[in-house]
This record gives sequence, C-alpha cells and structure tokens, in this order.
Amino acid sequence: MKRLLVAVAATVLMLMFALTACSGDDGESGAVAGQDGDTIRVITFFTGADQWAPLFQQVVQEYMDDNPHVTILDESLPTGGGVDYFRPRMHADAAAGMPADAALFFNGTDAQPLVESGLFVDWNPILDRYPAWRAQFNADALPAGYWDGQLVALPYIGFFIGLLYNQAILSEHGLEPPTSWDNILRAVEVLAETDIIPMANTLVNPTSQLEMILLSAVGPQGQTNFFDDSWVPAMQMFNTLYQMGAFPRDAATMSDTELRPVFENGLAAMSFNGSWVLNALRDNYDIGITSLPALPGASGQDHAIVAGFGSGWYMSINAYERGPETLNFIQFMCSPETLARFIEIGGSPAMPVQLPPDTEPLMLAAMEMVANSTAMNSPLDAQIPRDVFNTFNRELVFVAVGDMTPEEILERGRTTLAQHQD
Repeated sequence: MKRLLVAVAATVLMLMFALTACSGDDGESGAVAGQDGDTIRVITFFTGADQWAPLFQQVVQEYMDDNPHVTILDESLPTGGGVDYFRPRMHADAAAGMPADAALFFNGTDAQPLVESGLFVDWNPILDRYPAWRAQFNADALPAGYWDGQLVALPYIGFFIGLLYNQAILSEHGLEPPTSWDNILRAVEVLAETDIIPMANTLVNPTSQLEMILLSAVGPQGQTNFFDDSWVPAMQMFNTLYQMGAFPRDAATMSDTELRPVFENGLAAMSFNGSWVLNALRDNYDIGITSLPALPGASGQDHAIVAGFGSGWYMSINAYERGPETLNFIQFMCSPETLARFIEIGGSPAMPVQLPPDTEPLMLAAMEMVANSTAMNSPLDAQIPRDVFNTFNRELVFVAVGDMTPEEILERGRTTLAQHQD
C-alpha cells in the first residue's frame, strides 16, 4: 500500500506541474478554465480483456484529436476475472486525497469510501445547470447513482445477468430451451452423459449463478433478507446441479473467465453469465439468453432478473473547480451518440440510444429479456459489504460438494455480516 501511495503521489505531483500553466475563467462559476496543456486523469475498468477497452481507447483518442489542448491520462485498471486492481486503487486514491479527475466506478457499497472522502461532486446542482442534459438520462437510471441523498455517480452502461444457451447443441440432443427448471434439469441430466458440458461455470467464485439462482428461489424481496433460511432452496440447487454433473470437472479450480472459451467454442450447452460477454458471442446465431422462472417449491418470482446500473461517472471537486475540461469530457461520454457506440458492444443504456438495424439476434434477445422482466434487482454484492459477499461466494463450493449444509453456510453468512456491522 505504501508503494502504491508513493506512486500515486508521484503521478499527481507531475500533473500539478503540468497544470500550473493553466489559467483563465469559465465566465460562469469563477473556476479556472483550460488552455494549452490541460491534463485530465481518467480511471475506468475499460482495459485489458474488457470488451469495451478498444472502443474506449478509440473514443479517448478521438476526443483528444477534436480537443488538441486536452491530454487524457488513462489510468484504467482491470477488475473481475479474479484480478481486481481497480477498487483498491480508487479507494487508496480517495484515502490519500488524490482522486482521479474523472472515474467510471461502481456504486452501491463500493461507493461509500468515495462519498465519505468528500472529494467528489454531487451531480444534482450540475444537472440543474444543464436541464437538457439531465433530460437525456432515463428516469429509472439516475436513482442508481444516489448515496445518502447525493447523486454521486452518473449511471452509464447497465448490466444484466442471464442464462446463455446454445440451441444447436440442445436441439441435437432433443432438448428444449432452458426456459423452465424442468428443461434445465433435463438438459443437465442428458448432457452429463455426453462429452458436452452442461454448464460452463465455475465453483471458485460462482457469482452469476449465485445471483440468478438466489433470485429465482426467493424473489426480489427475499433477496434482501440477507442469509435468511428462505435461501436454503437456492443453496440446495447448487448441490443438486453439482451432483448431477452440471459443471466442468475443473470447476473448483477454474474461473468463469477461463471457462468462457468452453461455451464460446461449442463445448458446453449453457452458461450463467452477463452482458459483458455478449460481444464475443453475438456472431453465433445459435446462442440465446433467458431469465429464470421461479424455482419450484420456493418463494421466487418468474423472470425477475439481476440487472441495473452498477457503475457511473464520478468527478472530483478539484477537477470541477479547476476548469470545465473534465466536465466537458464526461458530457461527451454521457451523450446518446457516444453511449450508443458502447451499447452496440454490450450492456443496456442509461439514455435512449439508436441501435443499428442489423443488430444481431442475441443482442436483441438480451434487450427483450430486460424489457420483459418482472423485476430488476441490484446484485447481492452491491448490497452487502464486499468482504462478506466474497467469503460467502467462495464457500458455496463446499455446499456444492456436500462438505457444508445450506443451513451451515447461511449461519456463517449471518455471523460474518453481524461481525462486520459491529
């Protein structure tokens, strides 16, 4: 951590020297306006293997070409796939009082350290100054960016989780689409006897399947009763699927990221996964996506989905007061024209956008799934402390293999949550 903070401090120090030549006035707020040499520090998760990374780099370059006095310093870091440098960096920068000028970062419990730092703007007064810009956001999107009455993040690209399936594989074995639990379990039963993997999912950190199966079992309200005994049927389903041979042989040692090629290459019939993987599958017209019906014998709700806007744009107060350049960049990113380019790759938009007429069937099916959902819940890991969620998520493998009962893991979850709250 000390090495990290030293590196961050050095970066900021260099930027401070770069910004000393900036002067002027924006004519509206008395803030310092930009001239030649303006540098904007921007941090996102659009990097590495992230599906939006190439487009983000292209868009950033286009913006600098159109605004030659602006230099965008891209400090993006990876998150997910078992490697998360992004959250620790954001929290460390906030703790050190040196946040990036603009950040596309998570909301929910991840936002708390940022809000408590007092270093970021409340977007409400700014949107009030730009009512036409405010009107471009979907009314059901903006609430996702609130914390304690402040609009701390501008929602951008929404996410959703669904059950992906390869209909060509299912049809070859006389199986129906996995739109009912009978169909799902029948597909697992049949395919477990073949060389086709029924479900290309991990048991290391089974986040997507946990979120979907839990919501299927307990419904929108029950999902917020953290570690309640009503969650037992969902935990039992993990054990049932494992015992039936649903998961790959190496599911307890491989991540979902490592298992994605298994589904992409036609070696598996189904996969619990999210909007972030659709771009790699969009050209395969055999691939479909569906929400889950209520789990039989439980208290769930048909076709409720885990979806929402789990991230948004933050702007530091320092950047806002320094001049208009950071705000201008975020306004460029949060425009229907720019956002539409990102949604072509995946996700759901926080603004109405126009998709091309030749959009692939999988992308249209995903949009239809979201539109026809009976409820949209935020994910569990945005509602409880991340360390509590991570512990619970990692221990699900013990329930799957039978080393821990559903009741035991839920009791451990309640205990861990209570200890964290104390």
